[in-house]
Amino acid sequence: PVGGPRALCHALTSVIEQSDGRVIAGASLQELLFEKLPEEDGDGRGKDRKKKQKKGDDNDASSPSSDGPKPRCRGVRLQNGCEVTVADDGDGAVVSTLGLIPTFLHLLPPDIRTAHGVPPGLPAVSERRPLMKMLVGLRGNKDELDLTGADWYRLPNAALPRDEMDPATGLVKCGTIGVDGGADDDGGEGEALTESTASGRGKRSKAASTPSTSEKKSSRTKFKPGKSWMKVSFPSAKDPSWVDRHGNVSTCVVTIEADDDFVRVFDTAKPRIYSILNNNSGGSSVVERLSDRVLKDLVETFPQLEKKIECVQICSTPYRSGLVQNPARFAIKGNRPEMPYPGLFIGGADLTVADSASAEIVGGWLAANAVMGYSFIDYLYLKKNITSDLQQFLEEPNLETERDGVVVEDLAVPFTEKDVVIGKGGCDGGNGPTDAAESTKEE
Repeated sequence: PVGGPRALCHALTSVIEQSDGRVIAGASLQELLFEKLPEEDGDGRGKDRKKKQKKGDDNDASSPSSDGPKPRCRGVRLQNGCEVTVADDGDGAVVSTLGLIPTFLHLLPPDIRTAHGVPPGLPAVSERRPLMKMLVGLRGNKDELDLTGADWYRLPNAALPRDEMDPATGLVKCGTIGVDGGADDDGGEGEALTESTASGRGKRSKAASTPSTSEKKSSRTKFKPGKSWMKVSFPSAKDPSWVDRHGNVSTCVVTIEADDDFVRVFDTAKPRIYSILNNNSGGSSVVERLSDRVLKDLVETFPQLEKKIECVQICSTPYRSGLVQNPARFAIKGNRPEMPYPGLFIGGADLTVADSASAEIVGGWLAANAVMGYSFIDYLYLKKNITSDLQQFLEEPNLETERDGVVVEDLAVPFTEKDVVIGKGGCDGGNGPTDAAESTKEE
């Protein structure tokens, strides 16, 4: 959008505040708050429920979630001890867009999770390897550097399906395509092990059947230039007002999967999760080596950026990126906006697809419809959802809004639309207005 992604945030914040809402940024969450269920009477129903839970499958961590009533989610507690609660009339809702795993493994209190479980199917999914970003400042505009607003992806072995055929029956067992769950996709060690086993003519060595501890330790995930997963975007090339506001500079964001120096995987956990390490052992040298490898890969991929780089900053703290996009993600029953706990809803990209801002918006749209009580029958047959409600009942917004006695434009940044001359690379038009609107929004 005009003004970059923050312009969308400012516009949404403006709508919330005009509706008597409040937006708090930079707040660290500690846990979700729940109402206490009424104490059970003495007829033994509590003991019967515990017996049923013991009879259930011990491997299914979500089995208690379908047994008995669930407490209502009534708010959140911040790290500083402050509690933010919803209305007491029973219509309040808490919507988490952090993702399915962070919500129920990190924010759900342990006693609530033990007593009432997690959404059905959660143990079957896997968390995607956390991501890291590197910010690059470039000298020159998008025309001089030949930059595009489209994101660039490298998907290792994306076209190589790992299918297997049963030699006896001839049936094909479908495997994964490309990198499997963020693991190291070198392929050399795995293929060599497979070949040695197949060439043994039925003789399986002890080393081949039981991988040694040294082999497991040696398979570490590292960023490899030219091979590892990488995403490159140029945010300045997507904003038509960038040159008017910032001049002859450009920005680049490189996203990579975090090395094992920064995260640790728990393969045996259900669901499969990652722990973000406090990287104090390697210090700045680990970050600098990673930055050098990523920067080298960037220049090799986009040669026009060589000798145009002004500054580089790598965000050394990885961030969680949702669920792995495998069939289980879309097949489990619990991955939907409505949660087993009343008053708690899930939004965000986990409901749709990963690595997409539009997918996150659609996830929020699904969560908003769930809060309003709309179902798929309303969507498909009655053609009723929050979008149709807005079109029917709300008036067209006015771009000029009076706030505190001052009329301001409902834009995050000043912008003057320019006339594009067909057949020429540049655009005609003068400079935009002053930055009065920008300062007003910042205040």
